[in-house]
Amino acid sequence: MLTRLSTLLVTMLIALGATAANAQCLGRPDFDQCMSNILMQNQANLGAQQMQLWNNYLRMYGPWLREQYSRYRGPMTFEQFAYWNLMTANGTNIQGALQAQQDWFKGQQHAYGTVQEGNEIYRRGMYDNSGRTDAGLERYGQGAIRGNVAQVDPRTGQTTWLPYDVPNNSGFAYNGQYYWRNERGYFVWDNSNWVPLQPGR
Repeated sequence: MLTRLSTLLVTMLIALGATAANAQCLGRPDFDQCMSNILMQNQANLGAQQMQLWNNYLRMYGPWLREQYSRYRGPMTFEQFAYWNLMTANGTNIQGALQAQQDWFKGQQHAYGTVQEGNEIYRRGMYDNSGRTDAGLERYGQGAIRGNVAQVDPRTGQTTWLPYDVPNNSGFAYNGQYYWRNERGYFVWDNSNWVPLQPGR
């Protein structure tokens, strides 16, 4: 009875807290911090409620628990013995206590997995941002500083940085390849034809 009641109480508090938190934090620039503050407050409230439930249980069943513990010859401390009795509704719902323990463990595993997934998303975003920054700096360095323009060979998909100050209707050698530039763009010689290159990003 106590186990079901505490589980129901926890579920209701989480549901109400999540709904209120979403409404309170939605659309704010500090959404993550807002949600974190609300979750920490909910955890503190839940901890206080659990402590109150524990204290009420000890107040109601303390004498009975002490009498039962005096006959007990197992390895548990009095606090562990009392907690086991609380979770099993004084030994009348052992399966419920085991299920609660399994549910708690699964919840911890799920929470850990969620944290790891969030960390992986953050890491991936950080690497992607770093890659975009590096690519932007490379484009800036090639274009603004070195005077090059990106050209993509449609046959291979490879990008080559070619000088953009080459006069129209002239050819030049670059990195072992022969190129031609006219008003339509750049071309590469493939030993039989001039293949048009495509502007890169």
